[in-house]
Amino acid sequence: MEYSSRYALRMNQPIEPPSVYQLRIVLREISPLIWRRLLVRSDTTLAHLHTMLQIAFDWSDEHLHTFHLHGKDYGSNGAETRHVRLGTFRLRRGERFRYVYDYGACWQCDIRLEAILPRDPTRFYPVCIGAKRAAPPEECGGALAYMERLDQHRLSPPLDAMGVVAEAISTLLETAPQTSVREALGDLDDLRDAVDCLEAYQAFQPDHCDRRHINRQLQSRIWEGDETP
Repeated sequence: MEYSSRYALRMNQPIEPPSVYQLRIVLREISPLIWRRLLVRSDTTLAHLHTMLQIAFDWSDEHLHTFHLHGKDYGSNGAETRHVRLGTFRLRRGERFRYVYDYGACWQCDIRLEAILPRDPTRFYPVCIGAKRAAPPEECGGALAYMERLDQHRLSPPLDAMGVVAEAISTLLETAPQTSVREALGDLDDLRDAVDCLEAYQAFQPDHCDRRHINRQLQSRIWEGDETP
């Protein structure tokens, strides 16, 4: 009992002055790679790291999650995360651990400690210093379903919808100026559906990641204490 109490106390307290961990987070089973690079304080709790990852991948935090670290699970179906700090694990440079979000879709993030850096008192932490490609929409069904969506987006643009819009534009150009759009085109339902289809196609931008937006979100939170911001 005495050993357990000492161990719990050690796990709940930072074991070294706060430094900065440079973490590279890669979303597994998706190609091309989707990744983020974060600088976080070593005294960051796992609960706060979970929130940081949700922001970095633009997810909604509506599903269960788990960290698997040093052979133990922390999170929704494991040990609590609010008082467990990264520094207590004495992570070494190059060491990896796993973060899983949404047990249905099973988004798996491989997290690697790239460097341990001195803390810059003039800099805000956490901060995203690198990122590539947009994260998958949260409810798309998992890595395999997202890969299929990427293939469809790249190989099968909505040609039928483009044809409907092109035909409507051609009709309007050939119509007398005093003629209304409804008179020229008649039923607009097909045109509306085509426009909606094209807007959805344009809105899906898998190659785009807005790092400035991520950092604005990170800087809008208060990361002190043990509670989730």
